[in-house]
Amino acid sequence: MPSLPSPSPAAPPGVAAVLRLLESRDLPAAARLAAASASSTPLPLAAVLLHRPLPPRLGYCLHARAARSGLLADRYLANALLAFYVRLPGHLPHALRAFDDLPRRDVVAHSSVLAAFLRAGLPRRALLHLRTMAAGGIGADEGVAPSAHALSAAAKACAVLRDLRAGACVHGTIVVRGYGDDGVVLSALVDMYGHVGALADARRAFEEMRAPDGICYTSLISAFVRNDWFEEALQWFRVMVATNGVWPDGCTFGSIMTALGNLKRASQGREAHAQVVTRGLCGNVIVESSTLDMYAKCGMMVDARKVFDRMKVRNAVSWCALLGGYCQSGEHEMVLSLFRQMDMEDDDWYSLGTLLRSCAGLSAVKLGKEIHCRFMRMRGCRDVIVESALVDLYAKCGVVEYAHRVFERISVRNMITWNAMICGFAQNGHGEQAISLFNEMVREGVKPDYISFIGVLFACSHTGMVEEGRNYFNSMTRDYGIAPGIEHYNCMVDLLSRVELLEEAEDLVNKSPFRDDSSLWAAILGACATHTNPDVAVRVAKKMMELEPQYHLSYVLLENVYRTIGRWEDAVEVRKLMKSRKVKKEPGTSWIDANKSKLYMCKAKEGASQLVAFGDMSTDEEVQFI
Repeated sequence: MPSLPSPSPAAPPGVAAVLRLLESRDLPAAARLAAASASSTPLPLAAVLLHRPLPPRLGYCLHARAARSGLLADRYLANALLAFYVRLPGHLPHALRAFDDLPRRDVVAHSSVLAAFLRAGLPRRALLHLRTMAAGGIGADEGVAPSAHALSAAAKACAVLRDLRAGACVHGTIVVRGYGDDGVVLSALVDMYGHVGALADARRAFEEMRAPDGICYTSLISAFVRNDWFEEALQWFRVMVATNGVWPDGCTFGSIMTALGNLKRASQGREAHAQVVTRGLCGNVIVESSTLDMYAKCGMMVDARKVFDRMKVRNAVSWCALLGGYCQSGEHEMVLSLFRQMDMEDDDWYSLGTLLRSCAGLSAVKLGKEIHCRFMRMRGCRDVIVESALVDLYAKCGVVEYAHRVFERISVRNMITWNAMICGFAQNGHGEQAISLFNEMVREGVKPDYISFIGVLFACSHTGMVEEGRNYFNSMTRDYGIAPGIEHYNCMVDLLSRVELLEEAEDLVNKSPFRDDSSLWAAILGACATHTNPDVAVRVAKKMMELEPQYHLSYVLLENVYRTIGRWEDAVEVRKLMKSRKVKKEPGTSWIDANKSKLYMCKAKEGASQLVAFGDMSTDEEVQFI
């Protein structure tokens, strides 16, 4: 792109005067002087057009002045006009018209148009323009070959399209054209391979660099973090700092904080935070937001809040990181309180999704409905993050009809959306619909994940579909390579226990890698209370007393079994053992939504205690809050 000329003794007096005015930031005076001297030379007009920032209206006036003066045929002025329109968002037609009017279109002009296509969200047209430049076909200019800037932009276009094949073609063009040693081009290639998930190719492109700088390292580390290769990202960060002595910048630390947060490396996160402070990067909003997110993901909300409170500049990312941290920590009341303080001018989707998840955690369906209404007023209900959160909210609050209605209207569904609806059906007694929806998801080519199988196994357990449950449980490992977790074993144990297959359930637990987890034995223990199998009941109760000595139901069940089969002395001994260990029954709790504005948690034999800090709001204040 053309650059602003510097004043020199040989420069015409008009150009030198305009440049002095531009340096003193007197843009209106510079524009007036350039327009007045347009009859003698076009350079002052070009100098003003290349100034940043330039108000669009002023640029239009200078364009009109150049046209009236018959200066559009000047190569330098025409390139300056093209650069001006390329910078303006939404002015792609004007940029293309300026490009077509160029008397001679050089590589700078072609590169500018290629960048304009990218800014306009047309990466495919950017690649077609590069192909025209490289092939010399129709529309190409003689003697024009792709530059490093054009090839970097083409690599970025491939990254936006997630097109590995096109990216490989661009890589080949880079090698053929002799840009294989250009650090900027190779950094763009590394970033492109990272976006398409070809991390081996990204690493290979990086290793081809003779002397990679901080930008190159940051591109590779960001590629690893983007694809959840967090350990590799940390490894290359150590190589960057310790081995090659390259100085990391704010973007590098932002990626590293993301990796440390996902790995729950709180200690290393503190060390990285100390490096951020000592290197003077505390004012960088990217670094501070990533640091805040790291502490939040590690469950260190006190430290996360300290970082947030010290931030001079906060954006939607920093707000959402703090809200997400409190939501993940189960502090849903704090999420709702902070949401009132948050600047909602940008209507950030992720913050609404977090707020809805907190409403689901509090079973506050009324508040969730108000947020739903606000969302529909803002954008017309077309965002998969918020829509998935709405499905989850209604399902967890038992309003499964609303959840299904929202689900049916979602045009683009992701894995979270499918899982929320499947689990919603399963948990609300619609097991057959949950299984049917799971099968529909598989038919549509969506690969089920860990959560999907929890939902379908839970549905099988509550509908008594033993054979189907066994098939789904075995299919996890056989067809999808998913190792069953504690939740899947719990569902299978519950399924087998419900149909009185207690010995098979006991055998399944004994063969599982979670044989010492009390939750599995508790599931069988609950079934033993309703089914008559004293041998299994005694074994399970004793196992539970070994794993959880303070779990009262183990003693109660074992005592009842002994009484049932006439072993009265053993029953008395169990009662004595329970007293000697001071085992007490935990009181039950209930949630109450009273007076339409307060949430309470009540315990048996105790009075209600107010749960939510904002419970004193009136109904009108609550509506105003949303």
